[in-house]
Amino acid sequence: MIESKKKLSGESGIGIAELLIVVAVVAVISAVALINFRSSRASLRVQNSVRQVASYMEKARIDAVRRHGVASVKFTSPTSYTVNMDFTNSGVPTPRTFNFESGVEVVNNVELPSVEFNWRGRTVTAGASCVTTFAVANTSEPNKGLNVDVSGSGDVTVENQQPSLPNVPYNNTITSSAYVRDSTVVKGTDTVDSTPCLDQSGDGASGEAGTPLCTLHVSSTSVSFKKNGGGSASVIVSLSVTSGVVVSYPSNLTVTPASQTVSTGSSFLIKSNNNLRGPFTVTFSAQCGSSFPIKVNVTN
Repeated sequence: MIESKKKLSGESGIGIAELLIVVAVVAVISAVALINFRSSRASLRVQNSVRQVASYMEKARIDAVRRHGVASVKFTSPTSYTVNMDFTNSGVPTPRTFNFESGVEVVNNVELPSVEFNWRGRTVTAGASCVTTFAVANTSEPNKGLNVDVSGSGDVTVENQQPSLPNVPYNNTITSSAYVRDSTVVKGTDTVDSTPCLDQSGDGASGEAGTPLCTLHVSSTSVSFKKNGGGSASVIVSLSVTSGVVVSYPSNLTVTPASQTVSTGSSFLIKSNNNLRGPFTVTFSAQCGSSFPIKVNVTN
């Protein structure tokens, strides 16, 4: 009996230090798991919202062709949109409003997307072959989102699902015929239309007057370049008097320099930081009281 008690008193258990280490490891693992869970949930909400709006765009296009009329999907806010189509198969289109999931919104800061389909299933725009592009992201991760494209022909694509058509040469195969000239060869290529629905003239605006203190001029009212650093655009800003100019822009863009003193003319370089596409606004503001916004379109 005495020997048994000695053995029990000599055994060692878990100390305070070991217990604290285990608790700390469990806390770190739980924190990482929680962060990943929140990020995955935010990404899933973006995917569900984009899938829903793309589905309603496809339905509106089919409805316009079926009724030989017009159907539309128009955003009324960054988080909601109205679909105007025949939901009841009565031949009469009726509007219904739908919302993105919590925290999801359109990140374009120029204009809200608006797409209208005609009886041929094509988009009704000023330029018949332009592409409407907008990005959707979660407010907790504004630089991680999905891009939606609606082509002039009415095709709706999400992110990188837009097909790339091969270059196809066309040649006549009949070499001896009285009705076909041997020298007639028709050559051409088919490529995906990615012309943005923006004014791409690049002409500078003259005569925009700010406050009586000064007048600010920008060499281009709209610029365009590729996403994720694939290109850049340079604009020249000039003032009627020497003054400091500060640039405001969304987080997916970078303007260099972000501020500088401008007199007769100074250059600012604009580029994209990530894969978000669509029209955005960059505003040049002078300390003397004048400001000027330009449209920036980020493409594939």
